Amino acid sequence: MIDSDTPEPLRNIPIQAVVDGIEITGEILFARFNDISVVIHSPVSGLGTGLHVPWFRYGYPQFALATRAGLTERGMREAKWLLKELFDYARGRRSGWGISRVSSDGRWTEIAHDD
Repeated sequence: MIDSDTPEPLRNIPIQAVVDGIEITGEILFARFNDISVVIHSPVSGLGTGLHVPWFRYGYPQFALATRAGLTERGMREAKWLLKELFDYARGRRSGWGISRVSSDGRWTEIAHDD
């Protein structure tokens, strides 16, 4: 049985990845069974994106991003992929993903979306 009932989302989880020899750091701001939001902190900052798993995938453990026990392997893999996507966008690569500017007060404004 999969634990899709995550009453309190996981928050503020530091993440990092290395792309082309460059260390990228960021943070998972929010993670639940079917949602995750990621921001990049270094070498650029002020960008964020997220991923939503549709409701019809509930009950299938391979699609879970987080459970009460913590972030799943898939959740961490997707978070690192989102972090890389933000870094690539900052380097001028066009994104097929929704990218938002994240202000210092935490407000998100979409600046790019999937075409």
